Amino acid sequence: MSGEAKQELTGYRHTSGLQYVRVHLQKYRLLMDTFVSQDLSVVKRIGITADFLFCVLRYGAGINDYFQYNFYKRRAVDRKTFIVGRKWRRIITTCNGAIEQKLFDDKSLFNKRYDAYIGRDWLDLDECTQDEYTAFVKKHPRSIYKMKTGSGGNGIGIHEDAEDRRDEDYGRLKAQHTILEEIIVQHSEMAKFNPSSVNTLRLVTIVTGSEVKLMNAVFRTGNGEGCTDNFHHYGLAALIDTETGIVITRAVDKKNDAYYIHPRTGEQMIGFHIPMWDRIVKTVKEAALVTPEVRYVGWDVAIAEDGRICIIEGNCASDPDVTQMPDQIGKWPQYEAVLRELN
Repeated sequence: MSGEAKQELTGYRHTSGLQYVRVHLQKYRLLMDTFVSQDLSVVKRIGITADFLFCVLRYGAGINDYFQYNFYKRRAVDRKTFIVGRKWRRIITTCNGAIEQKLFDDKSLFNKRYDAYIGRDWLDLDECTQDEYTAFVKKHPRSIYKMKTGSGGNGIGIHEDAEDRRDEDYGRLKAQHTILEEIIVQHSEMAKFNPSSVNTLRLVTIVTGSEVKLMNAVFRTGNGEGCTDNFHHYGLAALIDTETGIVITRAVDKKNDAYYIHPRTGEQMIGFHIPMWDRIVKTVKEAALVTPEVRYVGWDVAIAEDGRICIIEGNCASDPDVTQMPDQIGKWPQYEAVLRELN
């Protein structure tokens, strides 16, 4: 199985019936082989499978949860502290009412609502004229294209303008329902970890009345030649202390491989102080109050070379994996306390 196929399989796909069963069996076998020693006996593997089924019923854990949080090594007292599928849905339904929110799921709608915070030029191909498209690509010969309803880093890439195929590109991008965005030239301190990707931050907030609580913060960096740092596409993630803006854990990838220095650039990750941290927190908390009825959001933020704080997107169903995998400490007690305030 190719790397891309494995990445797709370990993501979250909407399937039903026999396809649902087939996909989840494939995912289970893949994650079993990835996380658990292949030297284990058949009896021990059967024991892990039985324990997994128990965790599905007892804790509401999914396949990813069970393996990426090392449930097969944990006691019940530890398992209870992790945000797994059932608890993740409880957070979202309590805070936001529903998992899907059109404003956050459609990148064009999001950019319009949060225009004051995105810090870059952008263009909706569904709404622009060919002249507007031409003006944009002349100003930004290299830009980022994004499928308007894509997620998890899918449907994103670099668009290179070429005058001789401009009409063709305009029609193709329009048919694919994309937006174009100005490429952010990132702050030099962020770029040093992986220059080929825009290395970003994930800040998770919950609005409680007029107050915005910063729950967790994560430093994310690419680990290859791709243009994104997405954790589900080979990126690395490390936790940030929310008070100081200092990276306080090792970085991990989706396979739980740990890195104390960046494997491509040799930059030390623990101890890195995020530039302009106080401004970033202030910007995110202001943005969280633009649509206060959507209380739980994971904000992806980039820092431009000129100091602009650019909100890339908001995730109203932010996956807790990036906040729990780096230190392997469950965050449910922290979130449960805030949910009690909301009830």
